[in-house]
Amino acid sequence: MLVSICMPTYNGERYIADAIQSALNQTYGDFELLISDDCSTDLTADIVNEFMRRDDRIHYWRNDSRLGLFPNYNECMTQCKGDLIKPFAQDDLLSPKALEIMVSSYTTNKVSLVCCGKKILNDSPSAFSEVIETTLPQGLVKGRVVIEECLKSYRNLVGEPVAVLFDAKKVGKGFSESYYSLGDLEFWFRILKKGDLYHVPDELVSFRQHPESTTFKKLEDMTWVLDFFRLGKEYEEHLHRLGMTEEEFFVGFLERAGELIDRLVTTNELTVKNLSGFKEVAFYSMRRAAQLAAKGRAYDALVNSTSWRITSPLRYIKTRIDNNVEFDRKI
Repeated sequence: MLVSICMPTYNGERYIADAIQSALNQTYGDFELLISDDCSTDLTADIVNEFMRRDDRIHYWRNDSRLGLFPNYNECMTQCKGDLIKPFAQDDLLSPKALEIMVSSYTTNKVSLVCCGKKILNDSPSAFSEVIETTLPQGLVKGRVVIEECLKSYRNLVGEPVAVLFDAKKVGKGFSESYYSLGDLEFWFRILKKGDLYHVPDELVSFRQHPESTTFKKLEDMTWVLDFFRLGKEYEEHLHRLGMTEEEFFVGFLERAGELIDRLVTTNELTVKNLSGFKEVAFYSMRRAAQLAAKGRAYDALVNSTSWRITSPLRYIKTRIDNNVEFDRKI
């Protein structure tokens, strides 16, 4: 069964050689490695060409213009010839048995999607270092259950692209290009609406986190907040099945996002220096919401009420303005 490993790349010279070598080291050899170069300006092409001279399973091309991450993944998938698709990234790694174990899990259980555990490679003390422990059980999990557990926990429990393998017939339109950060999770949801998931808890892949990574940049630009709101709207029927309204989902997510932002600021992993306008207001609002929520557990019912928590960030911003604490008002 042919596996198409899809690797979008852009200026990947720092890590791409290690990534390619980890693919070539697979014990499962029936694969093609497709590398879609999104107009790199560094030595990426030279590095890939050197590998191509040694292994004809590698196919490389350069896009005519910059597409961006999710559109480049989609471009890569249009060239796939495999029965299964394994997304990859220029700065991640596969363990030698990753394909062997994931393909076996797929064929044995006849699922739509396979995901596995991952190791975190953190190249910098300033890099985003939150490690999310999956709550998915080992083995077969119903697709609907996975979707609802992700929504309920406000987490991508399936994992980043490097952690999954899926049926090529379930690609559909691929990654949604209208999502800023969570295009992968929304894609997993659509695949899981067509079938079930098999979870391999073994750490078969390594996911690299560093300040230059797309993951870290998306964390800083705050667009993941908007994406989670959109997921809640698009998968409203699953919220209702959980006994949750859209409002409850949004309020719960703001508290969760605020707690994450507050922790990252406290540990000096995230700063507000690169934020401006609405993003800065959103940053301070969610951080304050988290602080008030934490204190509110000891307060009376009013402080713990939904209306108080929703409006508290606005009161906080007003206080800062009244005290002449400047915000960048550029929108």
